[in-house]
Amino acid sequence: MSVGVTDNRLINVDGPKLGHIPAFDGFRGLFVLQVVLYHALVTDFLRGSPIIIDWFFVASGFLITTLLMDERKATETNDLRRFYQRRALRLFPAMYLMIFVSTLMIIFAINFVPAAQEQLHTWWIEPLAAATYCYYIVAAFMPGTLDGVLGHTWSLTVEEQFYFIWPLIFFAAMRLKRRSSDLKLIIGSVIFIVVVMSTRVIFQSEIVILGPDGVTFADENDPTWQGIVYRLASARPDMIVYGCLLAFFVRSIPRPITAQWRRWIAIGGVIGWIGFLGFMVLGDRAPGFELFGGPMYQVCLLLLAPLILDLYLRQESLISRGLAHRHLQWLGQRSYGIYLWHIPVLYPFLALMDGVYGPRRLVLGLIASALGVLAGIASYRFIEQPFLRIKDTRYKRPQDPQSTSPTPT
Repeated sequence: MSVGVTDNRLINVDGPKLGHIPAFDGFRGLFVLQVVLYHALVTDFLRGSPIIIDWFFVASGFLITTLLMDERKATETNDLRRFYQRRALRLFPAMYLMIFVSTLMIIFAINFVPAAQEQLHTWWIEPLAAATYCYYIVAAFMPGTLDGVLGHTWSLTVEEQFYFIWPLIFFAAMRLKRRSSDLKLIIGSVIFIVVVMSTRVIFQSEIVILGPDGVTFADENDPTWQGIVYRLASARPDMIVYGCLLAFFVRSIPRPITAQWRRWIAIGGVIGWIGFLGFMVLGDRAPGFELFGGPMYQVCLLLLAPLILDLYLRQESLISRGLAHRHLQWLGQRSYGIYLWHIPVLYPFLALMDGVYGPRRLVLGLIASALGVLAGIASYRFIEQPFLRIKDTRYKRPQDPQSTSPTPT
């Protein structure tokens, strides 16, 4: 007997299996391109683009928690060793190769590029922070020691720490088999989200000022405890936990989904898209929309849940079908490698683009973006896929024999 509603629990592991969500792959494919173009200074006028990373965070929490619930439904437990083995095979090979190559680039720069000589005494800190998945923590406590060639690994640090800690918490709560343990898990998650969000809003007034050209940091490397706390909260770990709560909520929706539920989900999806795209345009341009502590920023973050809910539960909608286009899905499957490699590829071009404007800057940015995407595609083909085959053969997830539908109904 599976553990679920029969035990009168708040967290219901019984329900439709997650299945493949084509629109999620398409979303990753479309918006990883925007991340690359934004960092290449091609679409940097969309100053709110960092909210894309928040979507990835919420989606990660949602997907991982749903997979954990699927496994518990199928086997009445969670094989944590297999979970960590699968995560390691998916993430580590490409990540550590990228860190190795980037480290060689750093060593080359400090030996042959005069402008990089001043970083000689701290050059080793950045690769070490990335390799130990502590980048955003080091950035919070020692911000002046990091020069950015591995700066994009801050978000991977947040996710990897989540992948390590959350399954342990989930496993412990499920093993207790008590309604009270579910309640503590949910309340604890809500408190964590509220505290981290509030910290960003409260402390941003100490760190950030809004100027005529958008947000400027009063002291980006503020050494005070307020600066440290603000930088830690700005890593947005609360958004992954928010995705976990969304997974719990989805399992509580009665099946089959009624027409009334579908109407509310559709309305929520529209509002979610307005918040997401609206912040991409307005972020850092108006009071309240500041990165990362603006009150409207927090509202737009909360609106990511109905957006994800709409993509998951209304896969027949026009937007979901558009994002499910096979070319976007193909690109989305390679989004991890593209994200990993685009910054090391962009960095030499960013030096060339310093002080350059107009068509030449645009051309350099587009060339750098194209090379970054190609590097990610090559990473998927030659580095990630061989390990993915091992992951899906030796460490295959258990299947629920009672599951008949690959999509939510």
